[in-house]
Amino acid sequence: MANIYTPSQKAAKRQAIMTAAINLFAQRSYPEITMQQIAEAVGSSKGATFRYFTTKEDLFMTILLEDYQQYFTQLTTDLAQQPPLSADDFIAWMTTQTRQLIEEHSVLIRLNAIRGPILEGKANMQETITQREALYRASQRLGQQLVIQTDHLLDQSQFSHLFIIQSGIISGLMNMAALTSFNHHKLSVDYPDFEIRLIPEAQQQIRYYLTQYLKEFSHK
Repeated sequence: MANIYTPSQKAAKRQAIMTAAINLFAQRSYPEITMQQIAEAVGSSKGATFRYFTTKEDLFMTILLEDYQQYFTQLTTDLAQQPPLSADDFIAWMTTQTRQLIEEHSVLIRLNAIRGPILEGKANMQETITQREALYRASQRLGQQLVIQTDHLLDQSQFSHLFIIQSGIISGLMNMAALTSFNHHKLSVDYPDFEIRLIPEAQQQIRYYLTQYLKEFSHK
């Protein structure tokens, strides 16, 4: 008998595949994960999994873009419940968000670091563009909420752009921190000058950047 799924069942299956991929990626490096492992994790065949995502890169690109969109949407919702932010408040808020992004959304950070060199090689370009446009709109809504929250400290485009800078700072530091390990295994030799404490140093960098940025571009 043919497998016929309702739209809600298809959506649930798609989400189950994404969740299984996220769980595997939290434990393993990207090259170690196969579509067969993901299919087994959801009790499906590899062929059935490919009906939802044609390549592993498509699957992980979707996770990256859709989860980042959800992250921005949640930030927008949370901000609307907060009191107004001064310039110092905004810097403190972004510094805290930098820590929380690293601690609570490590999969997003790791995927963002491999987006260009790995995921875009085999991901579907049109689907990626569609998802990226949705992410862009979520970023604009977040930026506009910050305009309101800070009484026009910056404009929407400037606020939205700062989250790209934040992502770049985190990804760059994470990449350089890997000099003390190889393929997720800590090296037996010490390179003390190469050691990077990701959270405090990412927070320090975003704080420095924002302080100077607001001096130059603040509307107040």
